[in-house]
Amino acid sequence: MTDNMIIDIPELRLPRDMAWRVKFIEAVEDHARKLGIHGRFKVPRFFGYYFTGQRAVVVAGLWTVLVDDAELLRRLRLTVEKITGNRFNIASASEGGEPEFMLVNDSHDGSCWLWDYAHGRRFLESGEPVTQRMADSDEEDLLGDDPDQGPRLLGP
Repeated sequence: MTDNMIIDIPELRLPRDMAWRVKFIEAVEDHARKLGIHGRFKVPRFFGYYFTGQRAVVVAGLWTVLVDDAELLRRLRLTVEKITGNRFNIASASEGGEPEFMLVNDSHDGSCWLWDYAHGRRFLESGEPVTQRMADSDEEDLLGDDPDQGPRLLGP
């Protein structure tokens, strides 16, 4: 397996409402209601798509959903295989397994990347992506005590 590999796929753009089309948002909100959680799901910017065996999976934040009717995602899987010449796989060999890669999608502009599975999961599960500015050996700045030098949110 490749460590921390990200592969840009500029030929592939997904629609902004892809998560709605494959009923991911509906599934999350239905499950939240069953748990007694009221309100609306705060839709994140990034989504991950992969297959466990033949079943499509969508990931966003801490939510992972097996999508029931995934015709659109089956076509997406074939498209990824075609674009990459079958070199990169977003499907595990068996149900319940982890694939080598997952497709990460930016819903703001539709852009897509293949990330190695482990790093893609960590990226999607992160709350707020931040970068740490580091001053020359100043531990207080490393801890973010100085608002001008501490953690800052990454922009869109």
